Amino acid sequence: MESAFKIGDKVMFGRPNGEQTHGIVRKVNGKTILVEQAEARGRERIREAGAKWRVAASLVRHAVPRQYVVGGVLIESDSMGEPPSHPLRGLVPPLVKRSKEAIEADIDSVESQLSPENLFWDGERPRGEALAAGRILNRRLRALEAELLSTLA
Repeated sequence: MESAFKIGDKVMFGRPNGEQTHGIVRKVNGKTILVEQAEARGRERIREAGAKWRVAASLVRHAVPRQYVVGGVLIESDSMGEPPSHPLRGLVPPLVKRSKEAIEADIDSVESQLSPENLFWDGERPRGEALAAGRILNRRLRALEAELLSTLA
C-alpha cells in the first residue's frame, strides 16, 4: 500500500477543535509518519520548532494554502496555512505604507488592550489564555513600533 505522503510534504495534524501542529514529513513508515515540527507551539509545555513527532498516518493531512482578505486585498496564505499578514501577529510588513497617525492609533489601541483589566476580562478569562493573548499583543506592538520607525526613516 502506497502512502499519500512523501518525504518533504508540508502537513498538519492535531485535534479538530484544538491546536494544529504544522510540519514537514521526514520519514514514512507503514502505519506512521515522522513529522518534523515547523513552528513552536503549546501553552504550558512549549515545543520548539524542529521537534519530531511520530503520528498515525490517518491523523495527518496535507497543509493546504488558504485565502484571506486583508485591507481589501485577496492574499493566499503561506505553505503552512498561516496568513502572511495576520492582524494579531504583525510579523509581516503591511502591503500599503500607512500614515504615522494610523500607526500611532493602532499602537494606542494595542496598549489599551494590554491593560490587566482588558487582558483578564476583570478576572473572567483563564490565566493561561490571558497570558497567551498578552504575548500576541506584545508581538503586534513590537511590529507596530518597527513599522513606525520605518515610516520615520
